[in-house]
Amino acid sequence: MSKTVKELADDLGVSRQYIQKVISNLPATKKPTKLQHRYIIDNQEEAYIKALILKTDNKETNKATKETNKATNSSSMANQKYEVALKEQIRLLKAQLDKKDDQLEKMQKLLDQSQQLQLMTEQKLKLLATPEDKRENDSSSKEEPIHEEATKTPGGDKDSLDRPVSFWSRLFGNRGNQ
Repeated sequence: MSKTVKELADDLGVSRQYIQKVISNLPATKKPTKLQHRYIIDNQEEAYIKALILKTDNKETNKATKETNKATNSSSMANQKYEVALKEQIRLLKAQLDKKDDQLEKMQKLLDQSQQLQLMTEQKLKLLATPEDKRENDSSSKEEPIHEEATKTPGGDKDSLDRPVSFWSRLFGNRGNQ
């Protein structure tokens, strides 16, 4: 029973073009006969073509297996190198994170100190501003001692009371009298 190239390709699970290529590489004595521009393949030629295809497939499979093994060995060595590099990178990143944690802790302490200093400054300014407000409003005498002390001048003479007191004198008080 004879077959066409398409039928043989379907039986072997390969493409029609592959069968055509195999037939073109056959010696003239083994080539199937052509009828109306089509190959007619008898049982002997079919067996020979199957043997060639299976042999070629086995050779390709062996080559592929060898190449896969080489690639696997190379791949495993590359993977090991890659793992070592990744572990080193992780170690370096952990060290950097520890340094950044220390820096953040120091910055937090500095920020806390800065906020405390700012609060103290605001309290002092409020304390200095309060007597002036009280003097304008003529209210309680509780703040008067602070106000009187803030308005005193280093010389202590009566003429100096008429002069306005500088901001720095009010802020830090009279250092000469202490």
